[in-house]
Amino acid sequence: MQAHRILFLALTLGYTALGLSQAQAPPPDSVSSDDISVAEGLQLPTYGHVWALDTWKGIRELVRLRPPETTTSDEPIFSLKLRRTIEFKGEAALVRMHDTAPLFFLRGVSGSDSGGARSDLAIVRLTVTGQRRSATKDTVAQLKLQEKQQDSQSPDVIGLKQQRIGTTDWYRLSPQQVLTPGEYALVPLPSSPGFATGEIFDFAVDPQAPENSDPLRSEQYRGS
Repeated sequence: MQAHRILFLALTLGYTALGLSQAQAPPPDSVSSDDISVAEGLQLPTYGHVWALDTWKGIRELVRLRPPETTTSDEPIFSLKLRRTIEFKGEAALVRMHDTAPLFFLRGVSGSDSGGARSDLAIVRLTVTGQRRSATKDTVAQLKLQEKQQDSQSPDVIGLKQQRIGTTDWYRLSPQQVLTPGEYALVPLPSSPGFATGEIFDFAVDPQAPENSDPLRSEQYRGS
């Protein structure tokens, strides 16, 4: 009887120790923003929503994209369902990319985890007319077509492939075509979930432009 009691206590202690060791085991490795390297010595920041990876005079830089001011004070730049045009103030975007194949990094919007999946965003080429940049009605129609046909190609609407980065809420977006110099907008497809009305971003491809203001270079990515 004593031997059975000792064996029972030993087994009980063994299972208890095993349970504690499993409970205290560290969780599977995950990736935080501080761990996401986009170039040598350059990591994604812990703030911001949309960034573009650019190269200026051989230096890799992250440039933040922000929605610009609207063309009127009482309505957004672009309604995802109702407006027939996409229009921006001014003849030139403030952000000017030097790469013809920039990468974009989007944070906080759900998407596919698999590499090569179609993004809910597209790049739209803009036409400069006086002090404004806009997309034609035909371009907007092509944008709607892009939503229905994953492989549709157009010189004025460039699709993006996206890939989730690790287990974070960051996604890497890569254009399906090389971008020739000109003015562009990063636009959600008309029925894309997760984007606010008017949440579109303008930029330009201009290899001869000066350096963008306040880029993130090397370890200068921390802040608020």
